[in-house]
Amino acid sequence: MEKDEKVRRNRAKTTQRIVEALEEVIAERGLEGVGVNRVAEKANVSKVLIYRYFGGMEGLMEYYVKMGKLFPVFNPAVLDQIRPLHDSDVARIWYRQVIQTYRYFRTFKAAREVLKASVIENDSIAETTARAQDEEMTRLVEQLSFVQGADTQAISAVILGAMNYLTIMAQNDRTMISIDLRSEEGWKRVESAVKTIYIALNRMASQAKEVNLELQSAQLPMAQW
Repeated sequence: MEKDEKVRRNRAKTTQRIVEALEEVIAERGLEGVGVNRVAEKANVSKVLIYRYFGGMEGLMEYYVKMGKLFPVFNPAVLDQIRPLHDSDVARIWYRQVIQTYRYFRTFKAAREVLKASVIENDSIAETTARAQDEEMTRLVEQLSFVQGADTQAISAVILGAMNYLTIMAQNDRTMISIDLRSEEGWKRVESAVKTIYIALNRMASQAKEVNLELQSAQLPMAQW
């Protein structure tokens, strides 16, 4: 048993080292510059080990996207706390999560590069990364919808798709409708708009007869995240 535990710990440490090396390579060279040889060299491991652990570069990228670092994973206990207590809480849950998620993307270069996977064509690593990213965003939307009778997937596709694009534009030193996406002031305006949109959607959902909001059944404290 002790031997098995030692093997497990060693594998966990090696996996972490490979993931950290992957992030460094992505930050230095972008997603299109990622390769097994570069990651293995950066992590100081044999590339055979990457194939053994992950099946190759595509498997490593899928693991990285789904490990919960880019998009949070909420367990049932946390979801019970996040679940809105009042009708008006739904907007706050959503705009906080969106704003926090994309602040992380803007401050972490490797994460920003991962967002670009959706706009890279004819690249198997980018396709795998984009698919894993979409699965994680879908999971997050489903976990936090707390709404029955409204198309939360389509609404989220519009808002999150826009945030993806604006984040990529910011990295390329672009503007959008004369908003400087390189500045904090510009992003404060974007975040204020996101907040306004979700508050308006929340108000519409609360007033719509065909829409039901899933509220907390007990007076649990709202989680702060």
